[in-house]
Parts: sequence; structure tokens; C-alpha cells
Amino acid sequence: MQVVKTDKGYVSGAIIGEPGKEVSIFRGIPYAAPPVGDLRWRPPQPVTPWQGIRECTRFSAVCPQTVLPGTTSEFLMSEDCLYLNVITPAKKPKEKLPVMVWMHGGGYTMGGGNDKIWNNYRLPQNGVVVVSLTHRLGPFGLAAHPLLSRESPNGVSGNYLFLDLIESLKWIQKNIAVFGGDPDNVTIFGESGGGAKVSIMMASPMAKGLFHRAICESGTSLALDHGKTLAVLEKHGMELFGKLGVSTLEAARLVPWEQVLEASRTMLDPPNPGRSMPMPVWDAAIEGWMLPVSPLDAFRSGNINAGPFIACATLGELTGPGPLIMPFMIPAYVAMIAAVNKGKAKGYACVFDQVPENWRKEGCVSAHSIELPYVFGDWDDTTGWWRNISGISLQSGAKTTEARLTQSDKFISEAMMQLWAQFAKTGKPSVKGLVDWPAYEKSTDQYLLFNEKVEVKTGYSKIAQ
Repeated sequence: MQVVKTDKGYVSGAIIGEPGKEVSIFRGIPYAAPPVGDLRWRPPQPVTPWQGIRECTRFSAVCPQTVLPGTTSEFLMSEDCLYLNVITPAKKPKEKLPVMVWMHGGGYTMGGGNDKIWNNYRLPQNGVVVVSLTHRLGPFGLAAHPLLSRESPNGVSGNYLFLDLIESLKWIQKNIAVFGGDPDNVTIFGESGGGAKVSIMMASPMAKGLFHRAICESGTSLALDHGKTLAVLEKHGMELFGKLGVSTLEAARLVPWEQVLEASRTMLDPPNPGRSMPMPVWDAAIEGWMLPVSPLDAFRSGNINAGPFIACATLGELTGPGPLIMPFMIPAYVAMIAAVNKGKAKGYACVFDQVPENWRKEGCVSAHSIELPYVFGDWDDTTGWWRNISGISLQSGAKTTEARLTQSDKFISEAMMQLWAQFAKTGKPSVKGLVDWPAYEKSTDQYLLFNEKVEVKTGYSKIAQ
């Protein structure tokens, strides 16, 4: 499958994978118009149809962001960033394979959908269509301002990041069938800030019907990034405009993105539990439209987009040591599962504790984000993602930078991919011959543990106490 017709025109892709297990990849498909010029700080707008075949073999730019010290960015930065990638094992359209939509981490200010790991071929080889997203971030995706609210027909501003996510899910509903995906079987999943994005989609009435299952890995807006009132975010926007020296929307939309990013860098919230350093002020706006109430209140009431749900955390981020320790993740996940249960769906809890053998011997714990190369099948470091893991692992007990991967890592990776894919297919993450994963109930307190083997344990609510 190398050329397909979307609702806006034909796109061509490429073939990747292994002989006999090839998958098709379409990189940089636009799902909304470039949010530049007059479209900066507006909800996503429709893509202009094109003639001929659009070559989708290269990744798009990512949203402008601060690159962390010690890391390098492989991607160009641009406000023209509303693109997605589709990796499909389908050989022909309308195979109706389950769809898994990846929402990347990096809080709400960093990252992108174009990393090699998200677009690896191994998870799709388990019979799922994987879609990875790039969207607006930081001040471009979350800035609110009284002038922007006054301009909006809904009387609100901010949340452009989440409106982008919703727009991408609408694109999937319209188009994924021609890539062999089933629009009636969509699973959204994300890690860290991506997990928080997933929880916002679960809480927003505007995302209703656009997905059917959800997975949060090491993140939820019930634990971090709880959302802020529109009034608070409008004040942040006024501060941003002050730093830019502008007083009108016309002038603000003419400022080069480099200056917007630089002005935003100095706008920080103080440290809070789980974070040892100040963080950007940008958050979801509780504005009565995309987000009528706080995510916490939405889940407490049970008024969410409920469906089968997996909650995953790493043991190291619950107990430490490390730069990001979040024991409060467990009660937040228990609350999410309770809300899902109110919606007549089942929730499943798991803890990830696989660590490459040499790092574990050095005293390393299963740090935040270490499960990612296992979820996407990088058990042999073909994508280079392990260099990103090494940075946080060195702060979590490791003494060396290189992870020496073994058959144990391959087994856990293949097990996770099978379980995630089976969950996407059926809503129940159990694989015959591997494990029968029970739904979480407070009375039994059972969860799945990944640690050299895959086994059911009890005492989930007590892990981080």
C-alpha cells in the first residue's frame, strides 16, 4: 500500500520493516491548515485540497520548543506543524484493523510525533495501524488572552493543543479506513505529558465518539497539569504580550516565533510535588467549552468519555530514586478506573519494572519513560531512543550510559506489544499462553507486573505508600 486517496487528495508513502513483515508508512500528512499568520492562536482550520499525488515520505517540522541541554533535535521547527504519520500493516484498504493513536510526551511544551521510535515498524506488525501526531505546544498551543477570547465566537481562548488533537481524531474518522484501519475501533495512548493529553480527551465532550479505548502511561492530568482557569491563563497571556511589547492581536501575530518562544521561556510556575524544578506556566484552560470543568471534577463525576482503559506506571517513578518521583500516580489511576467503571467499562492496572541487566546490577530503577522502547519494539536499539533513556537512568542509579539489551528485554517488549495490540483489538489485554490480565477492582487490588516475566500481583494501591 503506497498510494491512497484521503478526503483532501492522494498521498504516497514508503515501505519499511523486515522481509515478509513489511509495513507502509505515510509521513507528514496534513490534518489541518498551517496555523501561521492570521491563524496563529485560532482553532485548527481545514486543509486546502491538493491536485496530483502528495509525497508523504518525509517527516514534517515540529512545533517550536526549547531543546533540553545534552540532547539534539533531529527535526526542523516551525509553527506549520499540524501533521500526522500513519504506519499500517494493511495490504489493501478496508481491512478494518484496530487503530492506535500515539500522543507524545514532553509535557505540553516539548516533543513531537516524528521520533523514529513512535514510527517504528514492530508495533504495527502486531496487526494494528499506528498514527503518531504532531501539534502545537507551549505558548503556541496554550496561550490565552482577553483579546483572543473576545475574538472567539465561543468567548474563550487557549487549548489550541487539545483542539489540534481533536481535529486529528476527526481526520482519522474520515480517512483511516483507506489505510486499512477501523474508525470504529480507535485507541488513544500516550506517556507522561501524552498520558495527560489522553486524560484531557477522556474529559472533553468535544472528543466524544472520536475514540473507543485509552491507555495512560506515566501521566494523567489528575496527577500533574490539572488545568487552570481561563482567567489565570489570560493573565499569563497578558504577561506574554507585555514581554513581546505588543498590545493588539494583529501585532502579536506578526511577531516571529523565535521571539514568542524566547519570551515564554522565562514564564515559569514554581516547583510542585513530583517536580524539583520550575515548569512552564502553560496548561489546559478550564473554559467551559472544550473543557467545561477540571479533569479531576470530570472524572469524579463520571462524566467522561468512558471505554476500556489501561493505567501504566513504572515502579521507579513511584518509589525513586530519580529526577521525577510520582507516588501520587497510583491514587490518580485508581480514580480514573473508578470513573471508567461508572461508564460500564473495565480498567486494567499495570506496573513496569523491566530494566536492562547491566543497569539493574548498577542499582538503576525503572525510571520514568523506560517502558517506551519496549512498547514500540526497540529491544535491539535500532531507533537510537535508548540514548534518551540513559540520561534519566543515570539519575536513577545507572553508572554507565549504554544499555546492554538481552533476550529478557526482547521478551518483555514482545509481550507488551502483544498485550497493547490485543487491547486495541478487543478491549481486553489478555493473550492466551502469555497472561490472563484481570480487570482492576478495589476488592482484589490486582495488577500486572512486567519484570523479566509477566505476572499478576496484588497490592496495587499500596505500592507507593
